[in-house]
Amino acid sequence: MKYITSLIFACLLLFQHPTQAQNFASSSVLGTGTWYKIGTTQQGIYKIDYNFLKDAGVDVDNINPRNIQLYGNVGGMLPQSNSASRVDDLQENSIWVAGQDDGNFDANDYILFYAQGAVEWTYNATNKLFEHTQNIYSDSVFCFLTIGSNEGKRVQSQENLSGTTQTLTTYDDYQVYEKDERTILEQGSGREWYGEVFDFETNQSFTFDTPGLLANAPLTLTSFVMGRSALDTKFSVSLNGVTLGTQSIAAQPTGTYDVKGINNVRDFTLNTSQLSGLSQLTIDLLYDKNGGSSSGYLNYLRVNYQRQLQLYNNQTTFRAIASLEQPLTAFSVANVGNGAIVWDISNPLHPVNQPYTLSGSNAVFGASTATALKQFVVFQGSDFPTPESVQTLPNQNLHALLPTNLVIIVPEVFLSEAERLAAFRRTNDGLSVTVVKLSQVYNEFSSGKQDVTALRDFARMLYLRDSQVFKYLLLFGDASFDYKDRVANNTNFVPIYESRESLHPILSHSSDDYFGFLEASEGEWTETSLGDHTLEIGIGRLPVKTLEEAANVVTKLIGYANNQSNLGSWRNRVVFVADDGDVNIHQLDADVLAEDIRNNHKNFNVSKLFLDAFEQVSTPNGELAPTLKEALTQNVEKGALIVNYTGHGGEIGWAEEKLLNVPQINDWENYHNLPLFVTATCEFGRYDDPLRVAGAEYILLNPKGGGIGLITTTRPVYSSTNFLLSKAFYAEVFKPIDGAMPRLGDLMIKTKNNSLNGAINRNFALLGDPSLRLAYPKHKVAVTKITNANTGQVVNTISALDKVTVEGEVTNAQDILLDGFEGVLDITIFDKAQELTTLGTESSRIQFKAQNNKIFVGKASVKAGKFTFTFIVPKDIDYKFGEGKWSFYAQANDGVNDAQGAKTDVIIGGTSASITPDDTPPAITLFMNDETFVNGGVVQPSATLIAKLSDENGLNIAQTGVGHEMTAVLDGDLENPWILNDFYEGNLDTYQEGVVQYPVRDLAKGKHTVVVKVWDTHNNSSEASIDFVVTDNAVMAINEVMNYPNPFNQATTFRFDHNRAGEALEVTIQIYNRNGQHVKKLQYTTSKALTRFEGVWDGLDKQGKKIPQGVYVYKITARSVTDGAEEFVVRRLVVLD
Repeated sequence: MKYITSLIFACLLLFQHPTQAQNFASSSVLGTGTWYKIGTTQQGIYKIDYNFLKDAGVDVDNINPRNIQLYGNVGGMLPQSNSASRVDDLQENSIWVAGQDDGNFDANDYILFYAQGAVEWTYNATNKLFEHTQNIYSDSVFCFLTIGSNEGKRVQSQENLSGTTQTLTTYDDYQVYEKDERTILEQGSGREWYGEVFDFETNQSFTFDTPGLLANAPLTLTSFVMGRSALDTKFSVSLNGVTLGTQSIAAQPTGTYDVKGINNVRDFTLNTSQLSGLSQLTIDLLYDKNGGSSSGYLNYLRVNYQRQLQLYNNQTTFRAIASLEQPLTAFSVANVGNGAIVWDISNPLHPVNQPYTLSGSNAVFGASTATALKQFVVFQGSDFPTPESVQTLPNQNLHALLPTNLVIIVPEVFLSEAERLAAFRRTNDGLSVTVVKLSQVYNEFSSGKQDVTALRDFARMLYLRDSQVFKYLLLFGDASFDYKDRVANNTNFVPIYESRESLHPILSHSSDDYFGFLEASEGEWTETSLGDHTLEIGIGRLPVKTLEEAANVVTKLIGYANNQSNLGSWRNRVVFVADDGDVNIHQLDADVLAEDIRNNHKNFNVSKLFLDAFEQVSTPNGELAPTLKEALTQNVEKGALIVNYTGHGGEIGWAEEKLLNVPQINDWENYHNLPLFVTATCEFGRYDDPLRVAGAEYILLNPKGGGIGLITTTRPVYSSTNFLLSKAFYAEVFKPIDGAMPRLGDLMIKTKNNSLNGAINRNFALLGDPSLRLAYPKHKVAVTKITNANTGQVVNTISALDKVTVEGEVTNAQDILLDGFEGVLDITIFDKAQELTTLGTESSRIQFKAQNNKIFVGKASVKAGKFTFTFIVPKDIDYKFGEGKWSFYAQANDGVNDAQGAKTDVIIGGTSASITPDDTPPAITLFMNDETFVNGGVVQPSATLIAKLSDENGLNIAQTGVGHEMTAVLDGDLENPWILNDFYEGNLDTYQEGVVQYPVRDLAKGKHTVVVKVWDTHNNSSEASIDFVVTDNAVMAINEVMNYPNPFNQATTFRFDHNRAGEALEVTIQIYNRNGQHVKKLQYTTSKALTRFEGVWDGLDKQGKKIPQGVYVYKITARSVTDGAEEFVVRRLVVLD
C-alpha cells in the first residue's frame, strides 16, 4: 500500500509574474555583495535561525538584521513560450525577521519566509479543479540570502475587511501521488515518467491522509494510467470500497516504430456521503490484462476535495473556490490560539500579514476576493523546518554581459577545457567568446534550479541585445533523458530538451534546437508541423563525461585548425556510404547527393561506397559485408572532409551487415585527417542515453582519430525526412557566407530551417563545436598549360603512353597569382567516369556513376605560386574518348595556407602516336611499419606494409586492365589479395618513384609472408616478398639484439628490433661489470618509435670515466608507454684497452 502522509507541493495559483521576458535587467543583483544560496524541498513556512546562519559562514554577531534580504523567484518550471511573462534575474522577497528591532541578530532571533514547492498547481476555472504540473527538472527550490546595505523587504499588513456577505469555514484542498521511476521507451525518451507497474501484481492500493475531509461534499479523483498490450485492457478504480468506474486502454499496434503505450486520464467525481471513513482515502486500482502479456502503469493519482478550515499541525495553506462568488469574503479558521499568524500568499514572493479577530479558537478575517482566487497560510509557533541546503555563492553578473560570437555553457568540472577552447577561438579564429558556468545561468535565470528554459532565456537575452554578434552556442558536456539522477552513473552534465511525447519511438525526441528558438512567437514548441520553429543561432554539443574526454576533444578541435600535419588532399574528398534494401532508397538518395557534388562542386572528389556494390557473405550471425567494412575504415583513415552514411542503423553501428561497430571506431587512427560525419540513420547519436555511449559519441571522443564532429540522429528517423535534411545540408555546405566558408553552426541553422518537418527534423543534432569551420582549402589551383612532352604541342587530349607536361599556378579567389606561395602540390588524375551496376543482393540492381579510376598520382613543388610536372599516361586506360578529371591540392610550407582545384575538360582516350618500347619491370623494396624493418622481424597484429616502387616510365595505378592491379598476397591466399592502388603516393617532382603504405589489421599470430606485385605504365610487372612474425598485441617483443662494434674501445651502438613501431617507447640499458657492480644506466624516450632502435654509448661510466677493458653484461628493457607492456634481454659486450 502506498501512503501519502502530507501535502508537500507548492500552490502557484493565479499569480501573474510581473516582468516580461524581453525586458532583461542590465545587471544582476548577484554582482555585488555576499550571497548564500539556500535550498528547500517543501511548500510552506521555513525558518532560518542564528545557528543556521552561523554554520553557513555568516558573521551573525556583526550584522544588522534589518538589512537581511532574501531573493528568489517562482517554484515551478519556467514557461517555454518566449512571450510568456516571467521574473527576470532575482526578485527580492518579503520575509519576517523576529527580533530585528534592536539592530542585532541574537541567539533567539530568526527569519520566517514562505517557500514554494517545485510542483506547480493551477486552478482550472472550467472544471473547477486544481491541476498540477510536475517539475521535471528539479525537486528543489532555491532562494538567495544577502546582508545588504539597505533595509530588506518585510512582510507588510493589509486590512481586515468588514462588510463581508459570506463566511467560509471550509476550503478546497488537493493532493497528488506521483512516483517518477521509469520511462517506457527502451532507451529512455521524453519527459513523462511512470511509477508502479501492474503486471504480476495487478491490484494495488494507494492511500491519502485527509483529516478534516468534509462530509456530503464533492470529491474528484483524477487517475492517469497507461497500458501496453496488443489487446484491449482496462483499469478498474474504486475509492474506500466504492466502485468509481473503469479506464479502458485500447490495443496498441505492434510494429517496431509504433507507439509503445496508450495513456488514459479520467476524472471520477462522487459525493463524500458515499464514503465510510473520511480521515483517509484508499484508492484501489485493478488492472485487467485480458489474458495477454499486458502490463499497466500508474502515472499519477490526484484528489480534489473540501476540508474543514482549521489549523492542522502548526501550518496550513488554504484557498476556497467559493470565495470567487463574492467580492468580499470572511474566512473563519478554527483550532488556532494566541500568537497564530495568517499570511496572504496569493503573491508567494510577497506574503502579506492578514490581521484577524480571534473568536474563541477561531481566527476570523475579511478579504477582497473580487478579482482572483486568494491563497493564505495560517501558522503558529516557531517550530518550522530549516532549509535543506546552503552554500556560499561567488559574485556573478551574466546580465551585464555584452553579446559575443560564441557562448560556451559548461559545468564547473569541465571549465578549464572550455576556457582553453575559448582562448583558441579568440586567437585563431578572431571570434569573441564568453565562457559561462551552467550554475550561473540557473542562478540568474531560473532562481538557482535546473531548467532547460533558463539556458534558452539566457541565449535569448544575448540575441536580443545584438543578433548580429551572437551566432553560436556550445553546450560543453553530455546530456541525459534523466534530469534527476534516477539512473545510476547518470550523464546529465548540461541538460537537453526532452519532448512531451514519451511513448512513440520516432515522435519522441530530444533536441538542443530548443535553445535556438529565440523569436517572440516561439518557445512553446507544440510537437506537430504547426510548431516548426526556426533556429536563430547555431548550436552544438560536446558530449564529454570526464575531464580526460574534454581535454582530448579540445585538443582535437585545436589541432584540426592549426596543426601543419593536418594539411593534405583528404580535404578534397567526400565519401558516401549507403545501405542496401528498402527498394534501394538509401543508395538512390546517396547517389543524388553525391552526383550533386560531382557535377556542381568539382573541386571535391566523391567516393561511393554502396553496400550492394560489394560482395556479402553469409554467417551464422547473418549477412556481412567485410570488404565494404574494410573499405569504410580505409576511407576514414585516408581522410575525408565529409563522410556521409544513409541507411539503417542503431546506437552502436550501421546496417544489418554490421558495416560499422564500436570496436572498429575505436581502432581508427586518423588524427590528422578528421572528417565531419553526417549520419542519416536511426539513433546513432543518442547521446542522452546514460546507459550506453552511442557510436556517434565514440567517433567524436576517439583520442586517436574518428571525427571532428557529427550531424547525427538522436532517435529513429524516416528515410524521407533524412533525405530532406541531407539535401538542405549539401545545398549549403560548400556555399560561402559573406565571402567566407560557413561554420558548422551556420550550416545547422540553414539545414534545419530549410528542412522543417515537425518533430522528426529535431532528431538531428550537431555533436561538435558550432564555431568550427571545416578544413576547406583556402585558395585556388589552376592549370595554365598542358603539353605533349614528345611533340611540344599544347594539347587538350591525352592518350595511353603519352608523356605529358603540365603547368599551373596557385591563385586567390580573384584568380590573382599568389607569388609568395611555396609548397607542394598533390596531383590526382582520374580517367573518365564509369557506369557501375550493383549486385542486386537484396533489391533490384541499380546503375550509378563513379569516377575513381586513377591514372596518375604524384607531387610537384610549388615555387613562387607556380608548378610544373610530367607523367606518362598508363597503357591501362579506358580507350573511349571522354572527359577525365584532374584534381589538385596544394599545401604551403608555412603550414597554414592551402589550395584546391580541378580541371574536368581534358579528353582522355586512344593511344599515343609516339611510343618508346619498354620491357623493364619496376623495382620493389618492402618493409613493415618503417624502413628500419629487417626481413623476418616482429610486428603487432596491426601493421603497415610499405612498398617503395620505381620505374623509368612510371607506375601503373589504373584499375581498368584486368589483373593489372597493384596487389599484395598474404601467405599465398590468391583469392583474397590486398588491392594497393589507392594507397600509392608518388614521390616529389618525379613520376618514376613512389611508395605504397597499406595498413593491415587482425593479423594472426605467427610467421607470415607477403608477396607484392606491381606493374609499370607499359604493363611490365614484378614481384617481391617479405617475411615477418606477428606477436601478441599485449606483448612487447624484442629480437635481433646486438651491439656494434663488439668488441669496442671508443663507443658502441646498441640495436634491437621490436613489435611496437609507432608507439611511445621507453628504453633503459643497464651495464654491469663481471662482479655484478652497476657501471652505467642509459635511458631513451621516443614518442613514435621506429621498428629498429639504436642508441650509442660512449664507453664512460656513471662518473664520466672510461671503463677498463673486460667483459660486461648489459640488460635492455623496452617498455610501451601506451599500455605498459615490457620486455628485457641480457647480452654481453667486450671493451678493449
